[in-house]
Amino acid sequence: MNNSTNVSLVSFYGEKPNQLQGLIEKLQTHLANHQLLQNQFIPYQMAQVHGTIIGCEGARENGTVISQWFQVRRQEIRSIDFAGVINYLQQQMKLPLTIRFGGYRRHLEYNFLSRGQHLGDRSFQLQSAEKQTIPVLIGWSWQVQAVTLAIDNLRRSFQQFNLLHKYHATPEAVDNDFYLRLGTINAQLTIAEADFIATEIRHLLEDFPTYISIDLNDLAFVQYQDLQLSPATTKVIPVSSITPRQLEQLYLL
Repeated sequence: MNNSTNVSLVSFYGEKPNQLQGLIEKLQTHLANHQLLQNQFIPYQMAQVHGTIIGCEGARENGTVISQWFQVRRQEIRSIDFAGVINYLQQQMKLPLTIRFGGYRRHLEYNFLSRGQHLGDRSFQLQSAEKQTIPVLIGWSWQVQAVTLAIDNLRRSFQQFNLLHKYHATPEAVDNDFYLRLGTINAQLTIAEADFIATEIRHLLEDFPTYISIDLNDLAFVQYQDLQLSPATTKVIPVSSITPRQLEQLYLL
């Protein structure tokens, strides 16, 4: 889909709860001052750090917008139901939803593995990209002292409006990770360096669980030019006030 427009449903773009902002600042400061990185870590602006709920990329075709991920992942041609998704978000979706970052102790079981790994090992990742490394903070939905599948279920629920989460390539696929990219490290680290830094930060997170609630006012649709969602080139419309027409117009930009 070469003419696809980049639109996503995100959380916490812009203002953030104090606890979340404090956690992000703590980790960004740690990375910025790390001796192995030698000032190669470039933190995102606080406003642009966000958690993606679901990518809504699509292309205009014959008066409708074709859902990119249904076409790419499932080879199905589906038109996005703008009125349905806005009504669902504003009137029917069950919120708030609690996310827990950190506090996942390696010797405890949480009855859920993230990509086959213990949550303590997945709570912070250094992910390789082209000529860069991306530091990623990961949390999971949490209720009654246990991990829930609320994030995965929320992403799956958008299929009724012809929006497919890009990591739901098959019906049984699960993506319950809620992740925040913290910036970029302008270097490709060795495996040993990446493991050392990541393990260090996981130990920091282990003792300090942080609970963040996602409410309607924390959600927005964004139309973006780059994966960093640079503020200068990203259009943002809060979910609480967006209309189906405004959402559809994001695909005209």
